[in-house]
Amino acid sequence: MARTIVGITANLCPVDPAGKNLHASVSCKFAEAIKLVGGLPMIIPVGDISLVKDYVDTIDKLILTGGQNVHPQFYGEKKLIDSDDYNIARDEFELALLREALRQNKPILSVCRGTQLVNVAFGGTLHQHIDHHWQGLPFGTSHSIETRKGSVVEQLFGRASRINSVHRQSIKDLAPNFRVTAIDPRDNTIEAIEAIDGRRIIGLQWHPEFLINEEKGNLELFQYLMQDL
Repeated sequence: MARTIVGITANLCPVDPAGKNLHASVSCKFAEAIKLVGGLPMIIPVGDISLVKDYVDTIDKLILTGGQNVHPQFYGEKKLIDSDDYNIARDEFELALLREALRQNKPILSVCRGTQLVNVAFGGTLHQHIDHHWQGLPFGTSHSIETRKGSVVEQLFGRASRINSVHRQSIKDLAPNFRVTAIDPRDNTIEAIEAIDGRRIIGLQWHPEFLINEEKGNLELFQYLMQDL
């Protein structure tokens, strides 16, 4: 029996001081989680948009991963912060990948930046800077969440759970056809969203790939991706 192929988007990361040597990079924790639940991980590097259809034809599920800020031009704003942590080529490639996955009705799990990208793609906006959500390395947890009754996130994580937090931006205006399914009770930051229009999309602001052996719900999330989403 063929394994379920899960496409995992990679970042572009310089590995030399001048930034000339770029590597396609993503945490191996994603691949480990997918293999643990019986899937076959496939890393998708940022590339030419003409390749998007071939990538999506090949995969069964898609994970949009973390990384740089989504450029505010994609949600109709000017840059309001002093940061160069953007990659427009990645934004454009992953937006095209998302559109094709939607066209082919492939399930999508988005993580951190990936969830912000999903929100933007469907017409939402982002807070360009928030405080108290950067714990440094993503190991361990830094705060709790409250999940919304009847959501998949509540089904997997219960009414409350603890998560890691390594983001400096967050969802501001939620895109139409989504609902908030978890918040940070400290400040109401949106921590999870789910599509409500029949599209198979779940988005988390935290990094579940680092918590599969630490907090209930994170391994179950990857199992859900493989079996039900």
